[in-house]
Amino acid sequence: MILKDKIYGIENIKENVLVDLINSSPVQRLKGIAQFGIPDEYYHKKGFSRYEHSVGVFILLRKLNAGLEEQLAGLLHDVSHTAFSHVVDGVFGDLTKEDYQDKRHEDFIKNSCVKNILEKYKLDYKKISKLENFSLLEREAPSLCADRLDYSLRELEMDKGFNFVNNIFLDLENKNNQIVFKTKEIAEIFAKEYMLLQKENWGGDQARTRYYILSNILKKALDNKIILFDDLDKTDEDVLEKLNSCKEEYILKNLNLLRNNLSIFDSDEGIELKKKFRYIDPEISINGSFKKLSELSNEYKKIINLEKQNSQKIKKVKYFVKK
Repeated sequence: MILKDKIYGIENIKENVLVDLINSSPVQRLKGIAQFGIPDEYYHKKGFSRYEHSVGVFILLRKLNAGLEEQLAGLLHDVSHTAFSHVVDGVFGDLTKEDYQDKRHEDFIKNSCVKNILEKYKLDYKKISKLENFSLLEREAPSLCADRLDYSLRELEMDKGFNFVNNIFLDLENKNNQIVFKTKEIAEIFAKEYMLLQKENWGGDQARTRYYILSNILKKALDNKIILFDDLDKTDEDVLEKLNSCKEEYILKNLNLLRNNLSIFDSDEGIELKKKFRYIDPEISINGSFKKLSELSNEYKKIINLEKQNSQKIKKVKYFVKK
């Protein structure tokens, strides 16, 4: 199997277990799940799929010489996402934690064909489903890991082009099963860009408002049995087809709001916006030891402290559609 990735190039896959998993219905379903949680038609920014990201994480781990089990865990790390990804945290969980998918990850794998494929090749699905077993794939924030790297590089490629992200990729290395930067300069460029993505997209007013609207649409649709819980294990489009075909005025009105250019302004009487705060403090390899960027850059340390304070403030807004 030949995979062509816009960030990492061409990858030749010879391992049968990887081929079988990539072709499996749970992994293929991720082509219909938007990485940003909301499909392009209803979001303020063009995005990409969870499939692209999952394959990207797998290839990145492969480039960093991760073992087969970690590559498998990377490929599968998002397979348990529902339709609309983290929007569902606003329905069943907590948007400031975004951990609904994490809590169901092992059970999802256990109850899908993924478990059978892994066991066919004498692999332990429980071990592979525990992402904390793999330090290149997942680490506690704000450390660097393949998951955080790939989704941000993928967005930066759309915004700034291939050469920009390739310079970042080429500065990465695997040291003692930890992803670190070779130089402070590139680490700081990446960390600041990641913070901008948090401010301007993932945690920005547009994203948070659209998450609020869509999570309330889903609550209404579930309450009125327009959609069922099991529908969320399908694709975004499958659920949207049901939503757009219903006769519930609230749902149709708010779907129409999402399709349009929302104008948002601060208001003490508006809705309270919630969203997970993300930042990274990557480590740099220096003379055989690791140093966090905040230890080497006072400027970046100040940025972290400021953005942490801002993230703790209660934000309320009102919104309307620009004519």
